[in-house]
Amino acid sequence: MRKIIKYTALMTLGLTIAPAYSSLSENYTILASSISKKKLKKVNKEMKAYLQEDQGFAEGTLDENGNPTDNGTPNPEFDYATYVKKIKINETMQADVYYNSKITDLTVAEVDEISSKVQGMITACLVENNRISDKEAVEGTFVSFYYGKNAIGHSKLSNYKEFKWYTK
Repeated sequence: MRKIIKYTALMTLGLTIAPAYSSLSENYTILASSISKKKLKKVNKEMKAYLQEDQGFAEGTLDENGNPTDNGTPNPEFDYATYVKKIKINETMQADVYYNSKITDLTVAEVDEISSKVQGMITACLVENNRISDKEAVEGTFVSFYYGKNAIGHSKLSNYKEFKWYTK
């Protein structure tokens, strides 16, 4: 009799835990792959265009409407974009920013300022293209920073708008 009660208790417990565990792991999987490869490719194409436009404004190769010009005036408000080689968005809408060699001439405070502006540009692009919500935009976008193949910093987990640097 005692064996039957233990067996029944174990079976009941096992049946209640199994669906909860199964449900939990399914939800985790759905969250982890929140964007298809096709959409991800489109997001990265949008980000590339956004970066190139800001670089054009910074260098004076685009007018205020985004049209090419030969005699434009560089806009210093967009100078931050000239430090960026490329930006890659991953499937969880986190960004990898690859800086060019100009970044090595800056102080930590200047790198913080440039990185904040780059992060703002990334977030603006994602919001304008309906890739993240307004609430997510307020929190900021998690960003990892690279110089060449070396990671040089990332957003802090406690506040995405603050950065942790590995060098300098």
